[in-house]
Amino acid sequence: MKEYIISIDQGTTATKVVLHSLNGELKAISTHPIKQIYPKDGWVEHDPFNILESIKKGIRDVINKSNIVSKQILAIGIDNQGETIIAFDKNTGEPLYNAIVWQDRRTSSFCNQLKEKIEEKIITEKTGLFLDPYFSAPKMNWLINNVDKVRSSLNKRNAIIATSDVWLLFMLTGKKNILTDVTTASRTLLFNINTLQWDNDLLALFDIPKYTMPKVVPSSYQFGFTDPVICEGIAAPVNASVVDQQASLFGHTCFHKGEAKITYGTGGFLLLNIGRKRIKLNDRISTTLAAQYDKNVNYAIDGGVYCVASCINWLINELRIVSSPKEIDEMKFDTGKVCNTYFVPSMAGISAPYWKSDVNGAFFGLSLNTKGEDLVRAVHEGIAYRFLEIVDIIKKNGFKEITSISVDGGVSKNNFLIQYQADLLGTKIKRPAVRETTSLGCFYLSGLKSGIWNDLDSLKDKTVIEKVFSPEKDNSRKIKNYKKWQIAVESVLNWHEGIS
Repeated sequence: MKEYIISIDQGTTATKVVLHSLNGELKAISTHPIKQIYPKDGWVEHDPFNILESIKKGIRDVINKSNIVSKQILAIGIDNQGETIIAFDKNTGEPLYNAIVWQDRRTSSFCNQLKEKIEEKIITEKTGLFLDPYFSAPKMNWLINNVDKVRSSLNKRNAIIATSDVWLLFMLTGKKNILTDVTTASRTLLFNINTLQWDNDLLALFDIPKYTMPKVVPSSYQFGFTDPVICEGIAAPVNASVVDQQASLFGHTCFHKGEAKITYGTGGFLLLNIGRKRIKLNDRISTTLAAQYDKNVNYAIDGGVYCVASCINWLINELRIVSSPKEIDEMKFDTGKVCNTYFVPSMAGISAPYWKSDVNGAFFGLSLNTKGEDLVRAVHEGIAYRFLEIVDIIKKNGFKEITSISVDGGVSKNNFLIQYQADLLGTKIKRPAVRETTSLGCFYLSGLKSGIWNDLDSLKDKTVIEKVFSPEKDNSRKIKNYKKWQIAVESVLNWHEGIS
């Protein structure tokens, strides 16, 4: 009897494989780290086979932990890193280079040069995105122009140059299908989110042959059947594929206009469902696509903060102020005391609305009285300020209908951060009892395609909230601090301009 769905959450630093029963109970979870490769300053890569092996190990683990057999698996869903790319041979599946990770900044100069040649708004009007190394197309262009194996494969018309999900789906389904979903396509700078098609002009702009592009399908879709050799004996349909952040939005059941989530992970991401129609944005903030589960699509506003957990890990591993995230979560800050230390979390560049890929982070207000705990607090407050800045931009552009905010990600366990965020936003924030909301989104999308549920309302009813963070009545002091922090951001940007 088919009783379970496996969700594969393929993230930047680790792959999580989660086994859910059909009623939504989490039965087993396995996490395997992904080795980070840094060939040069600003370059970030993964070994594709290391990613695939982490998936295989995770599947094996959850089956063994739950003491089930492979034929009990009804379906599999997978979410991906979004903008990370893998080039491969479509006949053999051989990767032609390492995966180039979304954090990679090697194409900064290329993007800056392109900005001088074209009007960036042309790209934004079509894709909802901005010309930044964060997105996939500049990375694809770099592979074509710098890797002999890629050029050789292109000459034979064997190369697929696409987001990481395409290679993973290809390998998991026995090298049969070359597909991506609308959410992942929408992160490439090549996909027109108005027409829902690859855009010929953008492909030409980045010098990428159209035949290297995968077919684009909904997020809830039968992507093929798993290869039992790869998937621990499982021969089940892959019924969902989606970007991790859109999977999280779906896992939070943000199905309707005005519903938002913030993920505090390696990076931080706010996604706000804005409904069936795009809205005109005068500021430089991204529009993307939410997970597609029927014939329609929903648009979402996307505000990213490149460094969140990576800033926390920096405090632990490099500054050695504290020894673990748990120690940070247990720290008690004197909230009656104003923290006069400010932190700008632009350690890997700064996104909306600035889109400066090579800006560095900074502390402000240091003195001989500054303690380690002041730095820790400033980092958390700086992260919260960045999300307030993004929400303020959204509201300034006329969208004031944010009806709910939910949070997830490892750093969301920090009560100080989430309370501070609620106070700044003046909005209640919900933290679900189930922290694995990304995997949950995959599970929901797979279940919809598998026919477990016929509507979304039944999924709304499944959400259990662990804690609601209510904002303080008077947040004027925090807003005053936020305005000081904005001066710090301007200082960082001016300093960067001065040394460029």
